[in-house]
Amino acid sequence: MEKPDAKDLLANYLAGKSTEEEAALLESWHLDYELDDVATITPEDQSKDLDEVWNALEQRELVSKRIVMWPKMAVAAAVILVTGLALFFYLQQSKPVEQITNTVADIPPGKNDAVLTLSNGQKIVLNETGEGEIASQAGISITKDKDGTIVYHSNASAGAKLNSGELLYNTITTPRGGKYQLNLPDGSKVWLNAGSSLKYPVVFAENERRVELSGEAYFEVSKDKKRPFYVNTDRQGLKVLGTHFNINAFRDEPETTTTLLEGSVKIIPVYKNVTNLALRDVVLSPGQQSVVGRTVTVSKANLEEAISWKNGMFQFNDTDLSSVMRQASRWYDVDVVYKGGVPAIKFSGEVSRNVNASAFLDMLKYLDIKFSIENVDGRKRIVVSR
Repeated sequence: MEKPDAKDLLANYLAGKSTEEEAALLESWHLDYELDDVATITPEDQSKDLDEVWNALEQRELVSKRIVMWPKMAVAAAVILVTGLALFFYLQQSKPVEQITNTVADIPPGKNDAVLTLSNGQKIVLNETGEGEIASQAGISITKDKDGTIVYHSNASAGAKLNSGELLYNTITTPRGGKYQLNLPDGSKVWLNAGSSLKYPVVFAENERRVELSGEAYFEVSKDKKRPFYVNTDRQGLKVLGTHFNINAFRDEPETTTTLLEGSVKIIPVYKNVTNLALRDVVLSPGQQSVVGRTVTVSKANLEEAISWKNGMFQFNDTDLSSVMRQASRWYDVDVVYKGGVPAIKFSGEVSRNVNASAFLDMLKYLDIKFSIENVDGRKRIVVSR
């Protein structure tokens, strides 16, 4: 692909004549900007930035990551690029688009934010704590790295202290609008999504490693054949020796979803109804996803979609609007209210998690749905209506 002219590139996109490479170039460019930055970008900066994206993409084999949308949204996708996210090289030629109704200030995206509750009940607000050692328990030093990650460092006395008494448990909790990364005492890494919590021992037992999850987390479990790793949630248990996987176990979701990227895991449903013979143990292979609800199903996973939250993206593939808005509610720490019922609409598309709520809603407003951001009794909410 030859280096494109900005005018021709945009014209082809609006006319639906872009190649895969041209569309990927534009879409890569527009995700770097938030709505608040639009007014400050000069035409010279636009051309310069597009050149930078082009040069970056030219350094590697271009893999197309197209935004998939309903046919009726094809034109709307181009309008978003022009009016909503700063691609306005020739804005005067585009039809004005009605903006999201804001009756209060916009809602910023989530950030690194969590509370670590020690076994003695002490609470440490992690985003208010400097780097270095923040606590010491049972021969374990708990430190905060420069990037904010919480790391457990054991010493020789840790095992002796473990054998002298019962396990001590800590809990890390991310609020709505927060996320955090934790390195467990065995070296396993955990990323917590917004509105989630993980309970784990300060020192793991000699024969197993067991944690309890509420919400969503991505795990990279260190290998230890002598000590299998277990993750317990409300609807299922999971057993693994060493692997990478994602668990979505929010209680406001109808099902628990586990996606395996590497290794193998065994899913053990919680038998709340012993007469339900459809609940069976299953073993996942890489690239598979299990869904545990009233039944247990296994299918091929969309890996990018499953861990998009960890990679800083919202990504949806034929997703119910109610599920889309639940994700937005947790990340922006905002209530969602439906006027006239929940629309039975599915959506496919993606947008950065670093944008404000209005930019997120820009992605959705072409579904014949109206959105407004309001403030009621000091609490912000998104109102969805026909």
